[in-house]
Amino acid sequence: MNNITWQRDPTGSISPVGPGTRFIPAQQSSFRTRAKAFRSVLPAEAVVARRTAAWIWGLDVLPPGMSESDWSVELITPRPVDTAPDPPALAPGTVDLPPEHVLEEDDVRVTSLHRTALDCARWLPRAEAVAALDQFLRRGVEAAELSGMARALPGYRGNRRLREIIRLGDRGAASPAESWTRVTVVDTGFPRPATQVPVMGPHGHHLYVDLGYPGYRVGMEYDGERHHTGPKARAHDHRRREWLRKSQGWEIIPVTKDFLSRPAPYLEALLTALLKRGWNPEDATMDEIATRLASLSRRPRRSRIH
Repeated sequence: MNNITWQRDPTGSISPVGPGTRFIPAQQSSFRTRAKAFRSVLPAEAVVARRTAAWIWGLDVLPPGMSESDWSVELITPRPVDTAPDPPALAPGTVDLPPEHVLEEDDVRVTSLHRTALDCARWLPRAEAVAALDQFLRRGVEAAELSGMARALPGYRGNRRLREIIRLGDRGAASPAESWTRVTVVDTGFPRPATQVPVMGPHGHHLYVDLGYPGYRVGMEYDGERHHTGPKARAHDHRRREWLRKSQGWEIIPVTKDFLSRPAPYLEALLTALLKRGWNPEDATMDEIATRLASLSRRPRRSRIH
């Protein structure tokens, strides 16, 4: 490690340079390319982890609005194997990483799919952690497997926040925005909504409501810019929701990207719809929701959810 130098490129990015490796700028290079370059100047035991590992596994769990070229490669170093009955405390920068939690993908040492899911759930900000976990669950990871893995790892075993994140996970979320919406709804005090609620459509096949309460026929659907922008898409959404309202009695609350910075109006509409449809929460639940809505109404606008 003594032969490593650091070089700044014209954009201002700094990357390690050492014998046998060429300069790889941190910006405008893929995670895989940068991870390969770093491997030649970092300890052999270093492992790509967390968000970077998720990307290598084909899952985008970067913060909202962040691209691969803007994010640093995340690396961890396993603690040396110690067979003593009471191994010493972890040194700074090292983690418990059993050999079975590490795989090699295209010459890059990376945490396994399940360990990457667990690390993202453990270390990412709350809403992003749930959104990341939802993606891993859709990929086939089981929540029970993650809970079992956590019980064997110091810092993960008994972690209340991690248990809650795993409990909140739902493979029915079709996008991170749907995950963030669901987390905010639950955190406000509402019952947990079902995901991808099937409703028989006009031609004998099911339509699916993103988030909903089937017993009250109230749902929320996130209108992302990618699939719900433009006159044709908006007209299709309007016809579909009108049919759900008139033919099936559903009330659908459309949610846009404004929800991420200003959720209170949407949550107030949800509360009104549920109460109108017969939901009768206890006084403590209503007090919790009212307090949370008042807080959200006063909260300054933010560009991303934490």
